[in-house]
Amino acid sequence: MRRHWPLIFLCALSACQAPPDPRKTNFIVDKGSVKAEYDPNSGRLKRLEVDTDKNGKIDSWTYMDGARIDRIDIDRNEDGKIDRWEHYSGGKLTSVGTSTRGDGVEDEWAYQGAGGVLDRIETDTDRDGHVDKWQVYQPAPVAGQPPVLRSVSSDPGHTGHPTERLLYRADGSFEGSENLAPSGAAVK
Repeated sequence: MRRHWPLIFLCALSACQAPPDPRKTNFIVDKGSVKAEYDPNSGRLKRLEVDTDKNGKIDSWTYMDGARIDRIDIDRNEDGKIDRWEHYSGGKLTSVGTSTRGDGVEDEWAYQGAGGVLDRIETDTDRDGHVDKWQVYQPAPVAGQPPVLRSVSSDPGHTGHPTERLLYRADGSFEGSENLAPSGAAVK
């Protein structure tokens, strides 16, 4: 046993000099432009703060459960207010939220359809917590072009569903409008 003391001592000494595992000590790793925060109970990564343009200001916050991303908040103009929210489910981007007034309040959400093309945008225009404007898009007829707006529906009476709809042709020109009955059926 005495012959192994030097080996045991050297192993213990090297273990003491290794950098501590942040998941077992302070739960934060700060590398300047990237800061990782771990959950003190589970040791799982819970938040990343990143200075994406490396100018000394954090401008992106990623909220995670281990390796799974739940949401990313971004302050694109670095004014101290979030102006883009990316929401994820099952590791896939589900919607992108924005602040239409640039004041840090999320009030508009864009959703993608098949192939990652814009499908619809929903807006809470009066910020009462309920969507009251819906824009529906279809893929462009020519690859590489932006999606085409097909309809804009609104709920000016706060009924909880669209009551008016503007329709657009595939070329973007106005086609017509319709009033929608409370049941959602069109009234001509």
